[in-house]
Amino acid sequence: MLIWPDCIACTVKMGLQVAREALKDDDMVMRLMKDVLRLESLTMPATNLTSPEIILDIWSLITDAAGDRNPLRAAKTDQNQAILQLYPQIKESVLASSDPFSEAVRFAIIGNAIDALVDGLEKGAAGMLAEFSGQSVDAEQVGILRSRVKGADRILYFTDNCGEIVFDRILIEVMKEVLGSSVTAIVRTHPAMNDASLEDARFVGLDSAAEVIPNGIEKPLAGTMLRAVSPRILSLIEQADILILKGGGNYDTMTEEPTIVGKTSYLFQAKCYPYSALHHVPVGSLVIVNN
Repeated sequence: MLIWPDCIACTVKMGLQVAREALKDDDMVMRLMKDVLRLESLTMPATNLTSPEIILDIWSLITDAAGDRNPLRAAKTDQNQAILQLYPQIKESVLASSDPFSEAVRFAIIGNAIDALVDGLEKGAAGMLAEFSGQSVDAEQVGILRSRVKGADRILYFTDNCGEIVFDRILIEVMKEVLGSSVTAIVRTHPAMNDASLEDARFVGLDSAAEVIPNGIEKPLAGTMLRAVSPRILSLIEQADILILKGGGNYDTMTEEPTIVGKTSYLFQAKCYPYSALHHVPVGSLVIVNN
């Protein structure tokens, strides 16, 4: 999805939140944000860029200012630890439900809402989960996704944030245990915001449920682009029967790829107005798009 004017405000707001977490120095943050507002990608009257491409520019400024390619390392560890503590009870709840697949999908999308860079973890992981406990997902879209998964021999699952990958693990385990599916999970190669890396996937045990492979993109892009992934990943994408993609970054970039239309399913929370307007749902809704 090419960036909308309203997305620019959301992107700058996210950059400010990330800068505060990464730099922890108000003066440095203010100087950095002045540089952010001068970025060519933000000042062009029209843009053919996606949000992750603009975030890449902002992230580069943040990592340069921090002198660290992974300045959110501690926040990511905290996020993984906080959600991993909930794994046993959520997995038990999912398997005890009348429809484990639908419930696992719902939790996977709720996981996209638990983002330390949006609201922090001040409420605690359990508190944030409780906030979304009454939210549902579109039953028709879940049914389409279920049919796709059942008929698939090769499933690629593109992850998004740390912490969230605990819920991805549960969904992948349910697809494996209940539907008999085989899944390969894709993570970021380089630290990008609070997105999940191979190290994070191993930390939460995602590698016990699926083979986990870095995407091979040689820059910290908070999304996925076919022209940038490694030859191995591109081959896997071409061979896959279905691509399950988590989060707004993957949605923004991969919906611009015409060659994969017809076998993509996007799972994300509509965190801002452009997403809610596009899909005709309130802000904060849990969304499945089978494209």
